[in-house]
Amino acid sequence: MATTRKVVIIGSGPAGFTAAIYAARANLAPLMFTGFQWGGQLMLTTLVENYPGFVDGIDGPPLVEHLKGQAKRFGTEMVGDDVTEVDLGRRPFRVTAGDTTVEALTVIIATGASAKLIGLASESKLMGRGVSTCATCDGFFFKDQNIMVVGGGDSAMEEALYLSRLGRQVQVVHRRDALRASKIMQERALKNPKIEFIWDTAVDEVLDPDKGKVTSVRLKNLKSGVVWETPVDGLFVAIGH
Repeated sequence: MATTRKVVIIGSGPAGFTAAIYAARANLAPLMFTGFQWGGQLMLTTLVENYPGFVDGIDGPPLVEHLKGQAKRFGTEMVGDDVTEVDLGRRPFRVTAGDTTVEALTVIIATGASAKLIGLASESKLMGRGVSTCATCDGFFFKDQNIMVVGGGDSAMEEALYLSRLGRQVQVVHRRDALRASKIMQERALKNPKIEFIWDTAVDEVLDPDKGKVTSVRLKNLKSGVVWETPVDGLFVAIGH
């Protein structure tokens, strides 16, 4: 028979940990399914400057450790399995993760978001073979190489700035003629001598799937329609979640 818990939390990003801290402090003995890759998008983030309490900012992974420690301190139980099924059509609710099934009076779903992709078949084929959505995860593999970042928001600027410390050159491709990123992120990226911007342009194709790695990217100017290829070693997609 399934165990019944007062509160089950699915996800271990900032929202999940915040829910866990509040629930634990209310003596609800929350059970958190963190997932195999716990920590959410913070684990893929370098410097976080807009989280209260850290004057000089803090990297994502250490911030997650703070959140985790605080949730544990108040008695949150954490299980590192991915939830595979949630039955909300019955009471109590039923949550299944791996070989474990629990019943819950309350289920808090805090699973966050996943990275958006351009949508090209070649992009999918070369994911992990030169195409990535995480600079802090894969940037090291492109040390002293030519790197391209797709996007115009804060995530893209953060990726580009981080990669500029590793790569020979970083090209940022944006489909508009102005960035959507916050002013401070724009200023940092635009002032960086290793970052070049390609405006009004979209990625048309990622080459070369037949070689099993990224060798170049075919670009298309959205105003003139001109198409050309640019040799790159790594393509980082940062167009939101």
